[in-house]
Amino acid sequence: MRKQGEFYLKLISILLAVVIAAYVLFSVILNSGSSYALETAVYCEVGDGVTVSGFVVRSEEVLVSNSPIVVCELTEGERVGGGQRVATGYQSGSARENREELNSLKKQRDQLAYAAEGSDSSNAAALDGEISGMIVNLAVQTSQQRFSAARATASELEPLVLRRSVSGDDSALIRQRISDIDQRISVLSAQTSTGATAITVAESGYFSEQTDGLERILTPERVETMSLSELRALEEGEYSAPDHAIGRLIQGQKWYFIAEIPQARAEQCEEGERLTVNFADGALQGLRMRVERIGAAEDGSCVIVLLCEKMLQNVTALRRQTVDIVFDTYEGLRVPKAAIYYVNGETGVYILESARADWKKVEILFEYGNDYLVRWDDSDTDNLWPKDEIILTAEDISDGKVME
Repeated sequence: MRKQGEFYLKLISILLAVVIAAYVLFSVILNSGSSYALETAVYCEVGDGVTVSGFVVRSEEVLVSNSPIVVCELTEGERVGGGQRVATGYQSGSARENREELNSLKKQRDQLAYAAEGSDSSNAAALDGEISGMIVNLAVQTSQQRFSAARATASELEPLVLRRSVSGDDSALIRQRISDIDQRISVLSAQTSTGATAITVAESGYFSEQTDGLERILTPERVETMSLSELRALEEGEYSAPDHAIGRLIQGQKWYFIAEIPQARAEQCEEGERLTVNFADGALQGLRMRVERIGAAEDGSCVIVLLCEKMLQNVTALRRQTVDIVFDTYEGLRVPKAAIYYVNGETGVYILESARADWKKVEILFEYGNDYLVRWDDSDTDNLWPKDEIILTAEDISDGKVME
């Protein structure tokens, strides 16, 4: 009986496999003979714009130093106040090393002094909560690629961890270590007083380590009158940073973008209007900039000057840029051009509804690539809707036709 049961089980398995194979083969043959394809209607937004190349323009001053070795103290785009140090100049490599050691020792001393205050661990619970919160902030800042903020958080976190890790028995050792550091700081301070020079700025602004030689040529005042021929000459020129330049100080809050644009595109906007501009930098996507000036037409093109009064810290290092300028944004349903039909003076498509072709009238808003964007009226259920299956076929089709 057992052998007979195994025989029937094998027979059933073979029959089931044959049925599945026959079904798959039938489906392939049936679909291969289908005279149409389907494409889903998708809701989307499409921008009508143009890609141009141009220059970022700011009010900026070149910073110089005659020191053989210069070390910048600030990061790119960091805000600086009047009289603040932006860099340090050194007369020799040893002077630079002494300065770096001195800064490191001062930081260690501050951390040890802070740790000594909590060596009895009386506020351990409060410290644990503060440390946990800063670790979370550090993780968020790192994931968002806000590295300047992450460095600042890490610097604040380090002494907290040190303070939490010491106990009352460590107090004497910490005080002795602070005393040793103070002696070393005194020695290094005397050595570096003549070997280092502070490089400061007279006015406030944003610091940049970059220089390119265009700081005094490409100014906000210049772009107000620059012609297309002058802009083209600027693009063909070669420029280099001034001698002894260590960076630049960018003043104010305004910055500009100047580029050549087709005359037909320039006629789509007017001065004072705001346009959406997309830079390659992710932080500068969807930026709203005001049309400050549209120059006279030359050879079918114009100069366009765009103004922005925010995000200056993100463009301190930028100069020549390729951007997308968006003039209009359209919202609707994407429809392949091949699916459009013109019947009795109306424009529309056929969708698959219960194995039949169902006519849907559409209004074309915008053409891009191989598709149209058509209006979607969500108040009318008889219109084309998202997820409708649009029929693509080379054969004759009419409303109500059974699709095989």
